[in-house]
This record gives sequence, C-alpha cells and structure tokens, in this order.
Amino acid sequence: MASAQDGSDVEFDGGDIDIERDGQEVEVADGRVEIEDADSDLDFEVDDDGDDVDVESGDLEIEQKDGGVEVENAATDLDFEVDDDGATVDIESADLEIEQKDGGVEVENAATDLDFEVDDDGDTVDIESGDIEVEQSSDRVEVENDNLDLDLDDGAFDFESVSGPVDIEIDADGDVEIETDDGEIELRGGKLDVELDDFDFENDGDGDVEFEDAENDIELDGDELDVETSDVEFENDGDGDIEFEDAESDIELDGDELDVETADVEFENDGDGRLEFEDADNDIELDGDNLDVEGRDGFDVESDGESVEVEHN
Repeated sequence: MASAQDGSDVEFDGGDIDIERDGQEVEVADGRVEIEDADSDLDFEVDDDGDDVDVESGDLEIEQKDGGVEVENAATDLDFEVDDDGATVDIESADLEIEQKDGGVEVENAATDLDFEVDDDGDTVDIESGDIEVEQSSDRVEVENDNLDLDLDDGAFDFESVSGPVDIEIDADGDVEIETDDGEIELRGGKLDVELDDFDFENDGDGDVEFEDAENDIELDGDELDVETSDVEFENDGDGDIEFEDAESDIELDGDELDVETADVEFENDGDGRLEFEDADNDIELDGDNLDVEGRDGFDVESDGESVEVEHN
C-alpha cells in the first residue's frame, strides 16, 4: 500500500521505496536506506544491517564502516578517527592532536607548546612543554629548562644549575634525587618523577605515565588514555569505549554504539540496527524495516516495510 498527498512522486514495490518531493528524496532498496535533502545539505545512507553508515549534514560528516568510525566537523576543525577495535585513534581538534597507534601515544597542543610522546611500553618518553623538556629512554634521562640541565647517560651523571641552593643525592644503586629552587627530580630504577614550576611528570616504569602542566592533564596506563585540556576531554578505556568532548562536539563510542552531538546535529546508532538522527530540518528514525522521516515543510514519510505513507504541506 502507498498513499500520498498531491505534489510527491511515490513509488513502492515489495518493500522498496522511492519518494521525491521538492529536493527531498527517500529511497529504500534491498534494505539499504538513503535520504537526501538538497536545501539542508543532508545525505543520510545506511546499509541493510545498519553497520555501514554515512551521514553528511552541512559541515558535519559521520561515517561508520568495517567497524571503524570517522567524524569530521569542518566548522570546528574536528577530525575524529578510530579503527575497528579502538586501538588506533587519530583526533585533530583546532590546536590539539591526539594519536594512539601501535601502543604508542602522541599528544600535541599547539596553543600551549606541548608535545608529549610515549612509546608502546612507556620506556621511551619525550615531552616538551614551554621551556621544559624531558627525555627518557632505557639508558638515558635528560631534564632541561632555562635554569637547569640534567643528563644521565648509562650511569654517567651531568647536572648544571644556574642558581642555588642545590641538593643532590646519588646512592649505590644509581638512584638520583635532586632538589633546587625550581623543583625536584627523582630517578629510581625505571621510575622518574619530575616536579617543576607548572610541570608535574611521573613514569612508574611499568607503562603508567602521568603528566600535568598549567593547561594539560594526561594519564596513560597501558592502552588506557585520558587527556584533559582547557577545551577538550578525551578518554579511551582500552576496551573500545571512547569519549571525546570539546566546545562544539560530544562523541561517545562503545563497540558498534555511536553517539554524536554537535550544536546542530544529534546522531545515535545503538549497534543493533536502530538509528536516530536530528538536525534543524530533519528527524529520522530507523529501526529494522521501520522508517520514520520528518523533513522540512511538513514532509513526513512512514514505512513498516509493508506499507508506506507520505504527507506534506
């Protein structure tokens, strides 16, 4: 059964739907759904099982394919990419970049002159924050700012400080503790603690790394990563549950479940074939064969896979 008010072109054949009306189109074929609205720059596509999704709405694009996710928001310079198991993450948001790949982590914040890099086991660290630099590898530690320079190279000790007082302790195991007016540096085995002005870093030597300066807070524990800046919150629990939030976007990913909220768009995929989408002109609900589309100018399409009803003003 198919019914419509005047002004629409409606075709319905055994569950397949093709409806066109004033730049708006709803098409269902072989379980695949496509909805377009030229006036609101909407292109909504979902495959027959809801696994592959491609949505474009104005400056926003959401894509789920082969288990991976990409969200781009050109209006806010956001590019959010996660692979099928959440192990590889690449996020760019204005001045901030977060990357997890092959177990390693890199966080760059151009606004605060931060470059934070840690390898897959936490043994190799390279951090630059303002005038402070910390480098750590299996046989070397270097800590440097405008007032001090510490270099430990395979047991060889070299330390310079432009001001005093300075308190240095080195024990028989090669553990080092330094106190100056700038702060404290402590190295015990593979564990490194650095506390300087607006800079706090700790590496426990077992893959647990914590860093904090005036604008950034980073915690890394194996595959778990938390990043907080003045504008962004990011969390990856290492088991596929990822949350990201900045001033304009809120993204939550848990396996196949995806929620995206921006100033103009709300999108939800529950991972079991139910999708909801809403922008300023369109409201779409898809649940298996059940489709409900409410578009601009009173355009309304409802289908249960066996019948379709179309209304518009």
